[in-house]
Amino acid sequence: REAVPAVREFNQRLLAGGALADQQFPETPDPGWMPGMELFLAVEGSMVRGGYILRRQSFSVGGATLAAAHYRLPLSEGIVNRSYAMLGLRMVRDALSREPRLYALGMGGWDKPLPAMLKRLGWSMCAVPFLFKVVHPGRFLRHIQALRTSPLRRAALDAAAYSGAGWLGMKTLALVTPSARRLPVCPVDLAPGFVPWADEVWERSRADYALVAGRDAATLERLYPASDPRFLRVRAAGGWAVLLDTQMQGHKQFGDMRVGTIVDCLAPPECAGAVIRAAAGLLEQRGVDLIVSNQLHGAWSGALVESGFRSGPSNYLLALSPALAEAAGGEKMRPQAGVDRLKPVPPLEAPNNDIDSLQGASRPTGASSPEGTPGPGG
Repeated sequence: REAVPAVREFNQRLLAGGALADQQFPETPDPGWMPGMELFLAVEGSMVRGGYILRRQSFSVGGATLAAAHYRLPLSEGIVNRSYAMLGLRMVRDALSREPRLYALGMGGWDKPLPAMLKRLGWSMCAVPFLFKVVHPGRFLRHIQALRTSPLRRAALDAAAYSGAGWLGMKTLALVTPSARRLPVCPVDLAPGFVPWADEVWERSRADYALVAGRDAATLERLYPASDPRFLRVRAAGGWAVLLDTQMQGHKQFGDMRVGTIVDCLAPPECAGAVIRAAAGLLEQRGVDLIVSNQLHGAWSGALVESGFRSGPSNYLLALSPALAEAAGGEKMRPQAGVDRLKPVPPLEAPNNDIDSLQGASRPTGASSPEGTPGPGG
């Protein structure tokens, strides 16, 4: 906790230098975001110059258990001060020395510094498909910020929304598929928790996936605790899904829409369709305007398409370190996860800076809410 003032000053320097508001390192050693997190700081004298988070997890690789870690929120002063431009590379290498089997997720798109660096370091990378289904066309057209990029477009979208021609406008913009119908209303089993039944789903499903994060009942209880009322736990057809139903307010992408999210899910691949129908059907019944999900496995993305979802551009990336990609089966994994889309390019040169050390800043934290985890494979 003695490093908290220095971390706060680090964050202030990033903001003053023009960094985005979400580029801020936790100013507490226990941010409580996710279970199993450890924080590390890059220290120069009394100054913090960077930091990253490792979240240690168990994975299943074709049914066998494997230890790995999520490389999260790496931030360095190199964002605003070129004197520290090589610190990002040093932090990646420090993290790999602590856990060679790393993955990174999200990252904001291919043009961002972190995925560009990981490509050069030979990590296996792919975009996790983004799928969406518009439930209420009028509200979608009035609030989807990505389409409302000029006064003329805003006027046209508003006219379509208020005239009742929302579905026609959606078809014109190719935002709906022929199967984009409302799902039939049917009873849904909303579970209060995951113990003990989710263990059976885990044991029946894990061997069917090349690489899947641990989703036993105890892990799920930590990720999606009963004390957090936001999570909807749907139990269906030999599997489950975790949902969010969120009323947005001034969101940079979704405006003031009510957005349903299929955050996480698991079942044997042949049951994916039934689970998705139950999950998406519940969100439609609850009155959301839009449903979104990122799904990497073909059975799950295919199930979404069959339920009327459409693919959109994805800036949600998955990167596996060479050690994790090899442990996950290398070539055997690639047809399923698509990690062969990018080939390694020549590595970066070794860093040259005088940062004193990279220090652990906290013990693993307790459970809290996750950040939009993809389903099987995430």
